[in-house]
Amino acid sequence: MGFPKIVYKFFVLFLTVVSFSSCSSDDKTENENEFVGESGINSSESKDLWLSLKSTNKDSYEYTIETVSWTGFATSTTIKVENGEVASREFTSTQPQEENPAETEIVQEYIETESDLGTHESGADILTIDELYSLCFAEYLTVDTDSNLIYFDTTSEGVINTCGYVNKDCADDCFVGFKLTDFTWL
Repeated sequence: MGFPKIVYKFFVLFLTVVSFSSCSSDDKTENENEFVGESGINSSESKDLWLSLKSTNKDSYEYTIETVSWTGFATSTTIKVENGEVASREFTSTQPQEENPAETEIVQEYIETESDLGTHESGADILTIDELYSLCFAEYLTVDTDSNLIYFDTTSEGVINTCGYVNKDCADDCFVGFKLTDFTWL
């Protein structure tokens, strides 16, 4: 004979309510907030790998962040960290030459050392990789996924190299975050 239709409908409604109520934001697991890059390494695994690697390598490394605009304007900032402290920042910005747009010209360049770190306004922020992880987890991986595309990736070793987002309604130069184009242990 089977279930009467009213019992069947009530049962389906009950299951639907139970399944939605079990997914409240209070019940989220840590894994629901994970982002996995093309490397196959998720954000928490990356942080754990980083903590191990920085200890092995005496927390001394160098990384470069580059930006490029659709207009051809580009920047490159290299941060050098020795024993966990930022030791220097090198910056170069370029733009296409007016007479020959295929060639670039240097607009600004500088090298800051420990004694004058932060004396120039332009360039990537003076941050260690630990600070980049904190920024990534607090500011970039937490944005609304309905209105933003989130990006996260690591090197093959597992060190973070991309973290940020792009608003889905933005057309040009919209990435908010950082992209490391080079990372080297010292």
